[in-house]
Amino acid sequence: MNNIKTLTVYLGSSGHARPVFKDAARALGQIIGEKDMRLTYGGMDAGLMGLLAGSALNTGAHVTGIIPRKLKDSERILSNLSETIMVEDLWDRKKRMFQMADAVISLPGGFGTLDESLEMLYWARLGLHTKPLVLVNIEGYWDDMIAYLRTLPDFDKRFLLIVNSVEDVIPALNAYKTDEPVSPPDHYPHFEDEITRGTDEPIIIDIPSVENSYYVACALGLKQLHKHKRPIGFLNQNGEFDGLLKWIHTAAEETFITKHCLELFTVKSDEETLHEALKHQDFVEIDLHNAKWGPREK
Repeated sequence: MNNIKTLTVYLGSSGHARPVFKDAARALGQIIGEKDMRLTYGGMDAGLMGLLAGSALNTGAHVTGIIPRKLKDSERILSNLSETIMVEDLWDRKKRMFQMADAVISLPGGFGTLDESLEMLYWARLGLHTKPLVLVNIEGYWDDMIAYLRTLPDFDKRFLLIVNSVEDVIPALNAYKTDEPVSPPDHYPHFEDEITRGTDEPIIIDIPSVENSYYVACALGLKQLHKHKRPIGFLNQNGEFDGLLKWIHTAAEETFITKHCLELFTVKSDEETLHEALKHQDFVEIDLHNAKWGPREK
């Protein structure tokens, strides 16, 4: 796959990540510039996102940032982007980022990065595209998620490339072989509207699948952004969701999500107990500015 011109990169907006993750973001930005490629990303100056874009710009890459008007991260747009595209909401951002990409890279990140990554795998399974997703597994960050994905009945391994460093991204893409590209569909299925439809009905995930994991990642990301207040629960009867839940805890330990994000959902092994617990699940206000994004970095 040697005709790659534009990379869309999903990655964390947390400003509190360890240096190894920050260095990887800078290094990937430099690689994109040196390879004379284009970068599309979420447009923010926060966390790994700002470091990636700044490095790409410094090495001559054309960098497009896509920002939703209706989300709070519109307050943190990187100022010197080559191109800034304002869209209406989160779903418009994700669709535009995907459409612009020849391939997608996921560095370590939180709920948003997971949502976007699983969305790509879900669409690939439905036959809506043949674009590769490269998961950059720095220091084993994605280990639990990778192990979990491999247990899912609707996971198609053809579209997921796993590398351990950003230096391995381009070689992996050059070696990628799949079917011919498909014509873009008229509609990409997504869950934002259903999740935020103005109801207090709990969101309960009881069957492990790529589709359901994408759904709950989207629901958790939107709840983190204060877009809904619906209770979220995992019915984990036989440990089916252990890998996903371990990854969420890793994301909190590595500060890609805040510790309070662990209070956005409830896990029980019994259906009746879960329903009762969800009646008392408190809404948690996530401090995006300080606890997550942190100060602007250079």
